Amino acid sequence: MIANLEAVVNASSTPDAGKVIEQELNKAFSGLTFNWPYFVVSLITLAFLTIIITFLVYKPIKKMIKNRQEFIQSNIDASIQAKEDALKVREENDKKIIDATTQAATIINNARAESERIVNSGQSMAKKKAEMMLEQAQILINKKQAEFQKTQKKIIMENAVELAKKIIGREIKNEDNIKMIDEAMKAKE
Repeated sequence: MIANLEAVVNASSTPDAGKVIEQELNKAFSGLTFNWPYFVVSLITLAFLTIIITFLVYKPIKKMIKNRQEFIQSNIDASIQAKEDALKVREENDKKIIDATTQAATIINNARAESERIVNSGQSMAKKKAEMMLEQAQILINKKQAEFQKTQKKIIMENAVELAKKIIGREIKNEDNIKMIDEAMKAKE
């Protein structure tokens, strides 16, 4: 066939080139005739190969692609659902944090108010107790001072009686003693 083509190319440069090309083409295509048995066998083979490829290659690949698409879509749906759930959980946590902050502020305010009340109550109790202790101390001081004065007066009187005995040179009776002490006390006041 290649030789025929070379002859056609060489013949195209000659004046009878059209005839030569036609003859060569007729020779080349003369062996080509339509053969029905080969056509039918080729058609059956093509159909058989199409069926085999369809069932062994196309349908499994199509099924695999469909499964993959479903898998991807389910993952997308799951991720969207997980994101929505995460947002809900975050929202709930934010609400809990806000509630906890509010409760903490309320507890702190209540504790401050209670501590101020306790401090004020303690201060007033301490003030009352201190006043009462001062009053008791003053009463005790007055009592001790009165006892001290009484004791001092007694000592002074006894000393005065002793001096008077020495000066007078005789023993003074108790009645006289009391009389003199009363006179001396009245004179001092």
